[in-house]
Amino acid sequence: MRKFLLLSLLVISIFLIPAPKANAQPSLQEATAQEVINAVNALRVANGLHPLNTHPALMEVAQWEANAIAAGAPGHVRPPGLTLGQWLISLGYPLAGDLSLDGYRSENWVAARTVDEAIQFWLGDGPHTNTMLSPDRSDIGAAVAISDQIYIVLETALQTNSGDMQTDAVSLLTALPYDSTGNLVSDYILPVIVSTARPDGDVIHKVAYGQSLWSIAMAYNITIAQIRVWNGLGETDSVYEGEILLVQKAATQPVDTPVPQLASATSTFILLPTTPTATLHPTVMPTASSTDLAESETGQSDSTRVWVMLIIVFALIGGAWLAMSIRTLD
Repeated sequence: MRKFLLLSLLVISIFLIPAPKANAQPSLQEATAQEVINAVNALRVANGLHPLNTHPALMEVAQWEANAIAAGAPGHVRPPGLTLGQWLISLGYPLAGDLSLDGYRSENWVAARTVDEAIQFWLGDGPHTNTMLSPDRSDIGAAVAISDQIYIVLETALQTNSGDMQTDAVSLLTALPYDSTGNLVSDYILPVIVSTARPDGDVIHKVAYGQSLWSIAMAYNITIAQIRVWNGLGETDSVYEGEILLVQKAATQPVDTPVPQLASATSTFILLPTTPTATLHPTVMPTASSTDLAESETGQSDSTRVWVMLIIVFALIGGAWLAMSIRTLD
């Protein structure tokens, strides 16, 4: 009988040992701009075309575009009234081609988990493929930004043989809208989330990407002049991301209440009309990892199995004890 009990316990203990969990799937790695550039150039070489040179103007446009999309803007956002070609020229790029038709330039963007996924998507139609495989291209720029998804932006363009600006570009540059600091005015304004007053009555606002003095003043129902005076900004209209501004003085703190209150100011989101391009606006939703769900289900299964095995152990021990008792009585 003792041997029977020991053998039973040994068999049950084997079932009670937790099964090894499968290794969790590796998290998706953020793509890099250089990986995008390398992939496009490899594709060009495979198709008998020369690789493209990385150009700082195209890199700047791509990063600006990627940041704007990640912050909530639609694709192909431009400074006010500008086309992509005009924007490149404003950054010093000697764009080739007929400037009245915006020259030789194009842009792709997509929400994708990997560089290969982005490339395969762009190969799905003519306009996107042309951005990567057009023979009328000499330079490239790319960028990646992340918010709810991974956004990948690609810029390609052809510069003049001489590397100098075309004569027509001079008249174009004089017509571009610049602010007082010499920078192109952005047409992308992020909604302003109004801050509450501190105990001393001051209201402090941290400037977010895409916000301007105008949008901040509108949200807090004050004037740009007041913001300048309170923060010693002089005559500048420019603010930078992360800058801390005093936007109200002697304000009243909100009264605590269980009933949700609506904000007193309406957030502003402004996008000026932009010149459309042939590039589409795709969105590829990322696939959520099932690792957490699998671990949860595995934990529940292990717990249930332990309880079942314990019940079986007690039943066997009880049965063995009962059998031994009957045998003793006999």
